[in-house]
Amino acid sequence: MTAPASQQSQPVVPAPPHPEPRQRTQRSLPIGETPYTARLYREGYGWAVDDTGSLQMGGGMVGVLVQAIFAGATAEHLQRQESCGPVLDLGLGVDGWVFLADPNELVLSQSQMPPGVSVLGCPYKVPLPTPANRGVRWIKPPRSRARWLPTLATVLAAAVAASPS
Repeated sequence: MTAPASQQSQPVVPAPPHPEPRQRTQRSLPIGETPYTARLYREGYGWAVDDTGSLQMGGGMVGVLVQAIFAGATAEHLQRQESCGPVLDLGLGVDGWVFLADPNELVLSQSQMPPGVSVLGCPYKVPLPTPANRGVRWIKPPRSRARWLPTLATVLAAAVAASPS
């Protein structure tokens, strides 16, 4: 007796090979992390950044270096006023954070600065977070939709308000 046609053994056909997994062409980043590059800073923010990822101070931008002991309180004060712009931690043994600001034609000497505060104007270059500058990080990153910077006077007033004196 033979088995019905539906139960007869069928020839085994090998399954088609699985396609090779696609290789990613871009570096995988955690969700929400931006791949900061010198090109992004130049094209996305209009900043004067060299190929090493350093931001040239001047041309409407200064850095305000606030000592670490009251840098956090300065940032909080600016945040409460909705006036906090980009803030950097340079690492590299620098004791403090750099607040990017618009000098708005305010010119002060170092003797006029609050204690623990220095203004970095032209010809200073400030390293930005890039693959080449791994020790530098954003405390508050720049926003492409809000490119304005707080004025130098606003940042200095926040540093004075936050200082222990």
